[in-house]
Amino acid sequence: MSETYLNGKITVTSLAAPTTADMEKVCALSESERRALLDEALQRGRDSSLSSKTVDEIWDSALKKSKAVKAIPDYAL
Repeated sequence: MSETYLNGKITVTSLAAPTTADMEKVCALSESERRALLDEALQRGRDSSLSSKTVDEIWDSALKKSKAVKAIPDYAL
């Protein structure tokens, strides 16, 4: 899964759990582009619909995703 921002200027696997390559792409942007990227990501969150999942389902899903991301050798954190 990937996310594209700034009218296709940048595509990252995740802004929430970026890989080293994702961080390099973000760092290569100008300060104004990084601000625009953040604004766009926040607006997408505001525009998204409410989830029908319970808090426990969301937590379980987040844990599974976290374990999967940490298993990737290129994981930034």
